[in-house]
Amino acid sequence: MVKLFNDTFNINEIIDSNSTEVLLESEFTIADDMPGIEKLVDTEGKAKLNNVTVTTDNIIVDGKLIYNIIYRSNNENGIIHSMSGEIPFREEVGVEGVTEDMEAFTNVFIDYIDAEQLTERSFLVKAVLILDTDIYMKRPVTYVSDLESDGSIQAKSKNIAFSDTIAELSEEININDAVELSKGSGEIDKIIKTAADVYMTNMDVLNDKMLLEGICKVGFMFVEDDEQHTIGYVSEEFPFTHYLELEDLRENMIKDISISVKDMTYSTTENFDDEKKLIEFALPFTVNASFYDTIEKNIIMDCYSTDYELELQSEKVNLSSIKKMTNEVVKYENNFDLPSGSVKDIYSVDISPKVSEKRIADNKYIIDGFLDVNMLYLNGDINKIDKAFASLPFAADFLIDEEDALCKIYSDIRVHKCNAYRKGNNSVNINCEINVGVKFKNDEEITVIRDIAERSPVDRSKMPSLIFRVVQSGETLWDIAKNYNLSINYLKELNDIPEDNALEPGTKIIIARTV
Repeated sequence: MVKLFNDTFNINEIIDSNSTEVLLESEFTIADDMPGIEKLVDTEGKAKLNNVTVTTDNIIVDGKLIYNIIYRSNNENGIIHSMSGEIPFREEVGVEGVTEDMEAFTNVFIDYIDAEQLTERSFLVKAVLILDTDIYMKRPVTYVSDLESDGSIQAKSKNIAFSDTIAELSEEININDAVELSKGSGEIDKIIKTAADVYMTNMDVLNDKMLLEGICKVGFMFVEDDEQHTIGYVSEEFPFTHYLELEDLRENMIKDISISVKDMTYSTTENFDDEKKLIEFALPFTVNASFYDTIEKNIIMDCYSTDYELELQSEKVNLSSIKKMTNEVVKYENNFDLPSGSVKDIYSVDISPKVSEKRIADNKYIIDGFLDVNMLYLNGDINKIDKAFASLPFAADFLIDEEDALCKIYSDIRVHKCNAYRKGNNSVNINCEINVGVKFKNDEEITVIRDIAERSPVDRSKMPSLIFRVVQSGETLWDIAKNYNLSINYLKELNDIPEDNALEPGTKIIIARTV
């Protein structure tokens, strides 16, 4: 007779991961009160998700692409103008086996965006978005944690480890401040481009609080209110601190902290000298924090009886354990030459990373890719704003140990502190920091026994009294003992098997029938 002891643990089981490419293309016409287009200078965009819905065999993603173009007008002054708009999208991602009780988490990023001039008053925006989606199912898992019997039950157990989400926090921070133009600048006529970047510089655990320190960097490209319609650019950094409160917060907890920047609002106003040189802004951003702990359990993976045939109720479970998370910063510097024209002044530079390969070599995790550089500058040959593009190779690497190399490694690349400087008439030097967030995970599929029932007695009448069994490659003592419903200790006594139960392929095992 067997007596079972059951227990339950909760898991967030990953069901599937999917990456989908979304192609967007839409035609737009500039407003009637705006001058016609001489040349499209720059196109940029932000992708936003409105809703992610899980249905049977489908993930439905709704969102929009918000674009902004900068163009030179076709009037004699060649004044710079900007125009924004939206392209909605709805993508159905087919994932077989997905059901409505599952959850989907989607990240969206722009792989490519550009605009093509069609006429003096119309243009075509083209973009490629990448949707990366992970599908999870939160559920309890009931398992046999221990059992008692008269000695006839042979059980094989295993220590398992998985990550348990202790807490998930999402807190909004709002930076309200102002940027003032220098004394030598003219007054502001209009803002034609904005930029905002928020990144962390330090994290500390203090009792039940986590101190976050970081930098908020904002930039504004503007047209001055003068006869030449001079273009200027101003940027400034603002430090911030924020506390996350969590009961029983510990330093050794695995912490996943990320920042998502929302839309910045701004207005131009007068400074103390009654000059329109002040830009007041509000930049909201959200700090998303997940805290994980590693839970260890001892579970029975398999069992059999030497006296009875057993009926096992079991299920396969995908366990995910986060071993560790790190952030690595790689400083980057490179030069590129303009294909034509000369650099008289640099207004702004945007740098976005594109990963081409991730690999492990020489005890290092290596990421190879390209930095797409978009720079707006004053072309000295024509004395007008122009755009330069370069795709520069980069490699980010850092040391990992042998255990890390056995994990599944997930990495996320972000670029901060981007700067560009003139280096001669037609050469530019850029530098930035490549921030690599790395997650090391152990994913394992295990069999969990939920119930055990004794059925008919084991019939040994047809078994020969003596068997000589040759050990096959990959076969274990457990496999052989279970196949003949014999105890492991009994086989060890018959065959002088070492304490570690190791069997060499080709070895002969004596199996004697028991009565």
